Amino acid sequence: MEQETAWEKQWMPQHLSSLGNEPWDAVWDRLTDGFCRETVPAGTVFYQQGDPADEVLYLQSGQVRVECVHSDGKKRVLYLLFDGIVVGEDECIYGGVREFRAVAASECRIFRIPAEVFKRRVEASPALALKLFQVSARKSQVLSRVLVRDSFLSVQGRVIQFLLSLAERNGVQEEEGIRLTIRLTHQEAADFLGISRVAVPQCFQTLAKAGLLRKREHCYILPDRAALEAQLE
Repeated sequence: MEQETAWEKQWMPQHLSSLGNEPWDAVWDRLTDGFCRETVPAGTVFYQQGDPADEVLYLQSGQVRVECVHSDGKKRVLYLLFDGIVVGEDECIYGGVREFRAVAASECRIFRIPAEVFKRRVEASPALALKLFQVSARKSQVLSRVLVRDSFLSVQGRVIQFLLSLAERNGVQEEEGIRLTIRLTHQEAADFLGISRVAVPQCFQTLAKAGLLRKREHCYILPDRAALEAQLE
């Protein structure tokens, strides 16, 4: 099986192997130059809602969950960020405090770049600015999908769309079907979808009975992606 091309490479115009004198693959190095890499465990809170936006994180490896926590304690996960992406750059660019919370969903290797240094380096590097535009566009795309999903799909439809979305970034094709490489609890799925925890296993059981979802050890498998997608039509 061919190795999947990173999403940022998929978006890159064919003629943009470099921009000016900057090789495309070295742009993040320009951002992190001079700063030390840290390794932090899962569960580390990078910033809370209302915190000052005083730094940007470059996520070299791992997963970071960006979420909103209501005053009543209810939580909604907005998106999951992966290797080779920045975290918390929006508020640093536009000013103001943090609107959401960022938490390490797995062990992460990160670089912390002070907000003022981040802005200066972006202003000095067209290639870096273009990469950040890609990141922003991708996040906007993800949030638009969430809005459409929540507005028009049933609870089961939202669960199906969520599983299909996970398969895009965390799916490995195997003989049995697409295996989701990310471990997922019912509560985590509920947080992503904004539904009750009890609704998740009910939907999973319905899909399992229809032969559209299996569980092997701690991983979920989508035996027939096309059939699962057909449930949304």
